[in-house]
Amino acid sequence: MSGLSSKSPTSRHVRAFTIVEVMVVVVIIGFLAAAGLPGYRHLTMRSKATAVENDLRQFATVVQTYALQNGRWPANGDPQTIPADLTAAISPNFAQKTPIGGVYKWNYDVPADGVTAKAAIIIQTSSGNPVSDDEALFLMIDKQMDDGVLESGNIQVGSTNSLVFIIEK
Repeated sequence: MSGLSSKSPTSRHVRAFTIVEVMVVVVIIGFLAAAGLPGYRHLTMRSKATAVENDLRQFATVVQTYALQNGRWPANGDPQTIPADLTAAISPNFAQKTPIGGVYKWNYDVPADGVTAKAAIIIQTSSGNPVSDDEALFLMIDKQMDDGVLESGNIQVGSTNSLVFIIEK
């Protein structure tokens, strides 16, 4: 039986990764993930800002069309409630949670969370549904829709961290 080769258990070479090699791979993956997080955050913020911008522009168009056709603004509304005069025209998104948290509210002829406005749409906190407190997100929305300054223009921050979109001052 000399023609058959037999290997003893001690002659086998087991190939495996060392702990150092595994740790190097884990560290590299960590660096790559850390490098990608700011880009991911910016992308998600941009997505939310664009969704809010689209909603606000659609709602404002409906409200302004109503005002032009009827010679008056719709009556002041409650949070997350479509104004009665607009139920057939406005998107159901008005009664849903906003992309940045909170809910939409039509505001007419009363102070808009500390911001002077005759007609405005407010994104405000509702029970168990807070508005984002990310100032960078608010600034991104303001830059996309207005002047990029949250203290002036048509996009402002209210006294309770609500976002106010002024349609008429």
